[in-house]
Amino acid sequence: MKEIIVDPNATPSTSPVAQATKGGGFIFVGGQMPRDFITGKIAPGAEAQTRASLENCMSILKAAGSGPEKVMLAIVYITDLNQKPVVNTVFAEIFGKNPPARNLVEVSAIGENAIVEVGVIALA
Repeated sequence: MKEIIVDPNATPSTSPVAQATKGGGFIFVGGQMPRDFITGKIAPGAEAQTRASLENCMSILKAAGSGPEKVMLAIVYITDLNQKPVVNTVFAEIFGKNPPARNLVEVSAIGENAIVEVGVIALA
């Protein structure tokens, strides 16, 4: 994965390379567009999109001084709630037996026809 350097005090964004903000002992990473790091295009399919979104979030979280073990909540924006089992499977693969709580929010459209976009709240 490409190393992403961010300003931990920047304003959150839903851009393809979002930033992290700190406040009140927490770090918020804005919604992550599920783009392929090499091509810059939207990753194909809910599984790849979830994985790309989470990996991007984790990279930004790390740069902001936190890590996956400190994630308390993931906000998952999804266009098709039928993909929830796929999202849950990817979370289990990335986080292990105790993945963080997820709030799945159904939306009609995200960016460039994305299915899944993820943001996280973690302990600072």
